[in-house]
Amino acid sequence: MKTVFLAALLLFAIAVPRAVAADLPHPVLDPLAAKGEWRLLEPVRTFGPDNLYEEIDGEAELFLPYGMERLTVAVLGSTARPGSEVRLELYRMASPRDAYGIWSQYRHPDQEILRIPPSEAVVSDASADFFRGETFVRIRSSPGNGSRNDVVGISSEIVALLTGSGSPPEEAKALDDLPGRISGSILYQKRAMLGYECLAPGFEAKFSIASSSGHYLLLPPAVDGGSGRKARLARELPAYREMSPALSAARIPSGNLWMTPEGGCVIAVAGKISRDQAEPLLSSFARRLQGICRPAP
Repeated sequence: MKTVFLAALLLFAIAVPRAVAADLPHPVLDPLAAKGEWRLLEPVRTFGPDNLYEEIDGEAELFLPYGMERLTVAVLGSTARPGSEVRLELYRMASPRDAYGIWSQYRHPDQEILRIPPSEAVVSDASADFFRGETFVRIRSSPGNGSRNDVVGISSEIVALLTGSGSPPEEAKALDDLPGRISGSILYQKRAMLGYECLAPGFEAKFSIASSSGHYLLLPPAVDGGSGRKARLARELPAYREMSPALSAARIPSGNLWMTPEGGCVIAVAGKISRDQAEPLLSSFARRLQGICRPAP
């Protein structure tokens, strides 16, 4: 009996500090408030993977595949402009790549991008979305006088208080240089690309050139060296066929999918596009990936 009691007591002692730590405010909030320009208007709330739906019902399923560990929600008011307030959402993700991945889901063509070194923010008159390190940040303000100044101002403050890189992964940078790439269309997908789970995780971008349009895809190196992935692609993609040792194809609802290995990666173009159109695009794609697609360790 004594042994059982001591074991239970030990488990309790271990669990309590973790629970307390989970409820601590996000580390940027205290220094932000200390500057005196913003003050908390409501108690800070925190959420984990198990109860995220309580705060962002309908969006939780988007965040969870990216390893969302903790959401901190704070409502702050400007000390200089009474009545002006912003809602701040700080998402701690599993990795900087996952933070970028969530940010990419909210990045669309024709949006305004504001450089806030070392990050880039998608901004509007009442919102800002950005990431730095493992943190994805959403800021929302009620439309009205000063709302744009509020979201840009507090974004600059928060970027400075976070740590880590604000740059996209190197694979996304490579996609950014491809022929016909549509600005704002690059995504890091943790779930199905083009509707197929075997095409994930990976990077995706839309393109449009004179002769064709469609999607570029980049599947990073697989842990197993790629042998399992090749078998899965052959098993799950419709009408999969090997055209040559360096080129395979499948027939999907949006058209053709042309794939080739590059280092440890698989790169692809998809759309209503012929082999003659696809091969020059794949060659251009491969040249931009030199040094990036190293085999997985």
